This record gives sequence, C-alpha cells and structure tokens, in this order.
Amino acid sequence: MTNINTMIDRAGQILDYLYNSKEPLGVSKVSSDLNLPKATVFRILITLEKWGIVEKEYNTDKYKLGMVLIKYGAKVSSNLSLVQIAKPIVDNLAIKIGESTNLNIEHNGYSLNIYKSSNDNSILTSRLIPISPLNCSSSGKIFLSTKSKEELIKYFNSNDCSKRTMNSIVDYEVFEGVQKAILNTGLAYDNEEYEYGLSCISAPIYHRGKIVAAISVSGPKTRLELKGFEMIENTLKFSCETVTSLIDYLEPGRLL
Repeated sequence: MTNINTMIDRAGQILDYLYNSKEPLGVSKVSSDLNLPKATVFRILITLEKWGIVEKEYNTDKYKLGMVLIKYGAKVSSNLSLVQIAKPIVDNLAIKIGESTNLNIEHNGYSLNIYKSSNDNSILTSRLIPISPLNCSSSGKIFLSTKSKEELIKYFNSNDCSKRTMNSIVDYEVFEGVQKAILNTGLAYDNEEYEYGLSCISAPIYHRGKIVAAISVSGPKTRLELKGFEMIENTLKFSCETVTSLIDYLEPGRLL
C-alpha cells in the first residue's frame, strides 16, 4: 500500500511535462501524452493556475509554468550550496559501488576533500588526509587538465608537484598525454600514485561550462579491478552529470 497522493502525483507529472516542453500545451495534448483523463488534467491545471504555479495563455487556452516558481526557486537556491546538493548523490554512489567516495575542489594548488562518504573500512582509505597534490591524485588531475601549457609547466617545476610513489607523474611531458586522455574521456585515474595499493577514479562537475569540482571513488586497486572499472566509471560519470544538472541555477557565490 502506498502513501502517495494520486492527484498530487499526477500534478507532479504535469508540471514536469510542462517544464520539458518548448511551448505551452493544451489540456487535450497533456491528457493524451500522459495518458491521464482529460477531466483530471483540467481540474489539476485550474487548481495550479489559482496558485500561480501554471499560467494560461487566454488566446490559445494553453498552459505554461507560472512566474511564482521563480520565487520558489530563489528561496530554494538561497538555502543550497554545492556540498548540500552533491552530498546525497555522493552518499548514494558510495552505497552503489561499496567504496569511499569524495567530493573535491581545487584550493591553493591542491585537491581539497570537502565531503567524504564511505562504505569501506580499508586502512588505505581511512588514513588519507583531506588534501592531496594535484599531480598524484585523480581529482587533482581533473583540475590540472583545464590549465594551459604555461600553467602546467610552471606547476610541474614547482615544489607543489610531489613524488609520493614511483608511479607519481612529475614531468609536464608525461602529463601532456594524460591531459589529452582526461579531456577526451572525462575521467582521471590515480594508479597507485598517492599511496601504494590504492587506486582512485575521478570525473568532473561543471558549473556553466567550467569545472568547479570532482567526485572520486577510492579503494584498493585489486578490489576495484574485481568490481570492474567500466561499471565504476559509468556510475561515477552519471553521478557527476546529475550534480552538474542540479547546480546549474546556483550563482557562483553559492557554490561553497
């Protein structure tokens, strides 16, 4: 037995349909496409119109979303940030994959972990500090991939570029090929470059076309291989795309 109210559920369907339409829609069109009784659609739209949630074009008798939603949207956006929006998605990713998942941003030349969710008791991930060099973390490589040749050369010649294991990339010429792969696939990897035995995969989060954060999945290399990198990559990219779509309306000052 469900606790969902049928009429409210149908109103939600109608609002979502209007949102995705490029033009106002009439009662008959909504009724037909959603397979809902015409009388029901009419009553719902009339009620939503009363509250300004939808508006009717009186010359066509077609409906579109109402201006009051701008007020509601402004209220919601004023109370949200990147972390608040991403947190349940990062948590769900950890549950699906069964590994540690992290939300990272670039801060003062490092990758900073601003939220972590874990279904993993591995000592490898539990001892990780919340900040890591850009060159030997998968999320850091996401941020490096957006930089110009001049910026990258300067970085790889600086003290910020760290060699933590024999796999750590410390030369710009080597990173050039990695950068092309990241820009092509939308994925970056830490192949035991920060800690021996530990592997990590990251994908970017965009805000209005610019990378602002990354989500990463971390775990023992052998265990990630056993679970399958393709499954992890696809699930991770879907999570990042979801966050990207949800933060699009946030002003830059509300991201953090």
